[in-house]
Amino acid sequence: MSRKFSDLTRSDLAKLPGLLDNHFCIGEERIYLHLWNRKKMHWYISEYDRINQRFFGFYENKSDGISSGLCSIQDILVYARKSEAWEPMVDEEWKPVAAKEIISLQGYINMMRCPPDW
Repeated sequence: MSRKFSDLTRSDLAKLPGLLDNHFCIGEERIYLHLWNRKKMHWYISEYDRINQRFFGFYENKSDGISSGLCSIQDILVYARKSEAWEPMVDEEWKPVAAKEIISLQGYINMMRCPPDW
């Protein structure tokens, strides 16, 4: 049985590293938590700000592509209100890995490291 993101406790989230002040080495962030839903959205979480309840990580969906930065717990929980298919779920099999090792993030990370000359 899969675990819903909304079922994570404060102590579950407290296991995540705290939010860092800078992110100069994109792709080197260690991803500790992976969330997904049946709408093919993915959240790759690296850090957590316990005070402001915000995450740093990478966010992927089919319509907007991939982005990185901060998002709040509420930003993720809002999807669960749409329908069961939108419900963010915890990837219970996830093992921590550097962001650059996640195949779906590699193109985005490479582009951010060496932006194209327009």
